[in-house]
This record gives sequence, C-alpha cells and structure tokens, in this order.
Amino acid sequence: MAKQSKLIKICLTDDGEDSETPWAEDLGPAPGPKGSRKVKLVNVPFLHAKPTWGDTIVVSPVAGGLPTWDSGGVEWDEIGTRLLVDSGRHAIIIDYAPKKGDPGGHKAFSAIAAACRELDVACEGCFGPDGKTPGRVYLAANDALTPEAVMERLRTGKPPHVVTQIHADVAQAKKPAAKKATKKPAAKKPAAKKSSPRKRVR
Repeated sequence: MAKQSKLIKICLTDDGEDSETPWAEDLGPAPGPKGSRKVKLVNVPFLHAKPTWGDTIVVSPVAGGLPTWDSGGVEWDEIGTRLLVDSGRHAIIIDYAPKKGDPGGHKAFSAIAAACRELDVACEGCFGPDGKTPGRVYLAANDALTPEAVMERLRTGKPPHVVTQIHADVAQAKKPAAKKATKKPAAKKPAAKKSSPRKRVR
C-alpha cells in the first residue's frame, strides 16, 4: 500500500511582507536550521508568482509561527536560487465574468477548471464573481505552455464565461542583454539622458 503523503501548512513571505499560508507536501528533513523541512507546494499561491504549485522549497521553523520560506528580497530573475526544485511552471492570473444564467459563476469556474485539466495547468480559485465584479483564478502553467495558448484554450468553443488575462510571470525570467556601447558623435551635443525605468515591484 502506497504511503500517504503528509500535508502541512507553511508560510511564504518576502522579508516579512506579502505573507500567505498555502499547503505543501512534507518530503522530510532538509539542510539548514534545526527543524527545517523539504516541502512541495500543492496550492497556487496568490501573493507569490514563485514558488508555485509543484515547486520544492525548504521551510524553516519560526518562533510562534508556521514553517517559513522567505525569498530574502532577491530580484525576480534570481528567484530560482531560493527554490530547491523548480517544477517548471509559471503563474498566470485571469479574471472571469460568467454569462447569463450563471449568477454565482459555478458553471464558468467548472469550465475553466476542466480546460486547465486538459492542459495540465494547476488551477486555484481566489474569489468568485459578485455582481459586476468578475471572479479571479490563479494558474500554474507548464513553461512550455505560453499564456497566449492558455487563454486561447479558455476561449475555445462557447464557454460560459468571458476571460481576461490580468498577469503572467514566466518562471525562467532572464536579464535583458547588455547594450553595446556606442561612441557619441564628437560634433553633436549629447542627447539628454532618459530617466531609467522604474524598478519592478512584485
């Protein structure tokens, strides 16, 4: 008889901010502070694009709190350094508005969940639709599957909903290639410096 996996509640945080408490499969002891555990996420977090469903991380004891994983404030393109095993999935956030005859959005959510199962996409409902406010769903899609492909499938046929992509974060985010330096024309006045882009805040 196969051994049943043990699920534990953990905490994900970013230097003490954006804390949330998903469930994870306890995979046993891990290197680090005494009591650290290796765990595999079984939820799609709402406040963290990574780690996400299927990722394996190390959580450590916190006085008076749940076993915790802290991103340590690393930049997004370095988030992989805080994962033990990357499941190869990225987060997609969608809003859905049910069509007439489905006031609670149950048919709409069921259709979205069914399409996600076909695509092997983990699907987690955040909140349902309420009047004119659409419902929200968080997905963890395989990196081989683009957000565009997911949205196309969700809109295929005559679904009982209207879906809108709110956000997508590809797990293997890379730094942009460095620009080659170019010589300024000696006879021309240098152009005014453009302000640098704002740092992305997650």
